[in-house]
Amino acid sequence: MSFSIVFGLVFTILILAGINDVINTLKRTNLWILALTIVIQIFVYLLWALRWKIILDKMDQSPKFINVLGILMTSIFGNNITPGSIGGEPLRAYVLKEYNDTPFEVGLASTMADRVFEILPFLLMSILAVFALLSWYLDILSKIFLIILILVTIFGFSLVIYAGINKSVSEKIALKILGWVHPLVERMTQKKYNLDKLKKKAIYYIDNFNSSFTMIVENRLFFAGAFLALLTWGLDLSNSYLAFVAIGVTPPLAPFITIFTIAILLSFLPLLPGSLGITEIIMIALFVPVGITADHVIAASAIERIASYILPTIAGLLTAIYYGKKIVNKNTDENKS
Repeated sequence: MSFSIVFGLVFTILILAGINDVINTLKRTNLWILALTIVIQIFVYLLWALRWKIILDKMDQSPKFINVLGILMTSIFGNNITPGSIGGEPLRAYVLKEYNDTPFEVGLASTMADRVFEILPFLLMSILAVFALLSWYLDILSKIFLIILILVTIFGFSLVIYAGINKSVSEKIALKILGWVHPLVERMTQKKYNLDKLKKKAIYYIDNFNSSFTMIVENRLFFAGAFLALLTWGLDLSNSYLAFVAIGVTPPLAPFITIFTIAILLSFLPLLPGSLGITEIIMIALFVPVGITADHVIAASAIERIASYILPTIAGLLTAIYYGKKIVNKNTDENKS
């Protein structure tokens, strides 16, 4: 269903932007720059894997770097095919558990701590985006909507960090969700589940999650992780800019950084896989006022998606198949023994 919506949105955008204009723009793509965006994206994932391995090493639960990278790519596949990119982190923790015997709650804590490292660059770019929006020639409603979107996302990030550090808050949230989901699951499965046992298990997982999460956030390696996250965001930003350069367009830098930040914010919203279509609509709405036409925005977005979405999704699918087979074989051998 989500992908049919994506297809409809993308098709509509192409019609409105002019399919022939987009195709003609893509024909002018500098293939060397396109290749450079792919190389840069590879470094993005290498740095991301290094950042996650630093966390896992601190927890004494890390597999080899090549497997950290492989499991990360598997989670990126999960993110790219689920609305709001919500499937990747649980999948990453699950594969880590099955492949490396890392407790699921520890693996999940490592993925959440990994995301915390992105707070520093996110805050810097968000503050810059808010100030840039105030100076833009946009109507007041658009400014208010975009600023609220940025502030709400910052609040969401802050809430996750606070809940991760504060065990009592984590327990209250988890038990409230469990109390809401429990009767729904019983009605759907026509089975009875002991709520008290589920609560005890949830608290056990939260305790492990909280101790692992706090250990990373309060440790000095936070600054190393934050630096790697800042470097990763810089490479992502460069890639998006190069996508425009590849078709012969050079956007003004300040508005571009603002639009890039807003596009990142949209990727966190539980809308569509990879925020496909939605991101492009917002980018067109924001780039047109600075003199970049819709066909150029769509063409640049398509080039950027090759490096940041299509190729990583294919790579992630291959690693998902690889680890899926490994997990099946491991479980088969354990059942035999």
